[in-house]
Amino acid sequence: MNRNLTYKLLALAVMALVLIVALAGIASKVDERRATRDAAVASIASQYAESQQVTGPLLWLQCSETRKQETVDCSRLIRPDQLDGTGGLAVSERYRGIYKARLYLASLRMDAGFKSVDPELKPNQTLKAAYWVFGVSDPRGLKRVEIRDQHGKLLAPRPGTSGSPISRGFHIALPLEQLGQPHRLVADIELAGSGRFDWVPLAENNDFRLRSAWAHPSFSGLYLPDTREISAKGFDAHWRINAFATDGDKVLEKTARPLEYGSEETWFSHTLGVSLVDPVDAYVQTDRATRYGFLFVLLTLGGFFLFELLKRRTLHPLQYLLIGFAAVVFFLLLLALSEHTGFLLAYLIAAAACTLMIALYGRTLLDSWKASVVLGLGYGGLFGGLYLLLASEDHALLLGASLTFVVLAVTMYLTRRLDWADLGRAADAPRPAFQPE
Repeated sequence: MNRNLTYKLLALAVMALVLIVALAGIASKVDERRATRDAAVASIASQYAESQQVTGPLLWLQCSETRKQETVDCSRLIRPDQLDGTGGLAVSERYRGIYKARLYLASLRMDAGFKSVDPELKPNQTLKAAYWVFGVSDPRGLKRVEIRDQHGKLLAPRPGTSGSPISRGFHIALPLEQLGQPHRLVADIELAGSGRFDWVPLAENNDFRLRSAWAHPSFSGLYLPDTREISAKGFDAHWRINAFATDGDKVLEKTARPLEYGSEETWFSHTLGVSLVDPVDAYVQTDRATRYGFLFVLLTLGGFFLFELLKRRTLHPLQYLLIGFAAVVFFLLLLALSEHTGFLLAYLIAAAACTLMIALYGRTLLDSWKASVVLGLGYGGLFGGLYLLLASEDHALLLGASLTFVVLAVTMYLTRRLDWADLGRAADAPRPAFQPE
């Protein structure tokens, strides 16, 4: 048994474990930096405006009912028959240090139609007041509110929702004598928010359209658009939702989902909308890269071991460790650079630096410029393969399996004539004599 080769393989296995632990440390650093970024974004949003959910208009009837010696509440909300909404999102960015938050200013028009309302009061019930109610999850974002009725008359909205189940927003008083006639409200609203915008399809029939110059939308909520157009110039999405899809009046029920900004209050879950996502999140990409780091480290150590076998040059375990750390440092460089440049540029700089360092170090170890060039080209191809894995998320498994197969096939081909029993044997050690049968 070739003990030298066995010891070398055991040493390589120990070094691989050490390097994988170092990779795990870099992965935790990615999570730490992402948490810092999220905290900075949340801080900006807390001072500007959170993600927004727009509800209404709804008709809020304040009612009380006398039962023996007590008075109970019989108030209720009434949905519109038709609600048409159009909106545009103007997206901007705010920075805190090196971190940025994505903000928007929504220009909305909401056109709601209500049939004549019959309160259908029981003898012991009293109708006290009626209000039009609009819900806005973070009223700090309200920049302009202009409401008109079917006659074009400008109405006077007031802050708050006048005791309705919708906790935040604004309301407009409606004289009780006007309940028996149909109504139409046209609301023009400018609303600031961050990250995500949602509408609630409350009416019997809902028709919403949303546009923006942001070219990377992620449609959120329970309903995808019926039609959508996405290009480098932005997106245009259109929803049509009726009461059958929202389960009728149950859309008015609240859920146990807390509001985005951490309040204990709840908001509607039957929503549609859009999130303004980052198409190339440096932390997501770097995290995905570190997931392939163990394979990268193994291929790095294996590549030099193969050169050692083919060139009959003995490398010290510490030299292997330095080579392995050169591969690990790539991921740390990638994380640090991607916070300041685009991910692609950071990847190119980190890959070029580490490839050059490994190739020049290999020149000294292998004592051959030709071997150094081959080594550099090999690691350049390895970095290129890793980037393809990151860029092709849907085909990552296929590409990873193919890369592993190719590397294994090349290794088997290059070592097909090696005498493994003779590798690592001392130069003056006697060879076993040939024993004829």
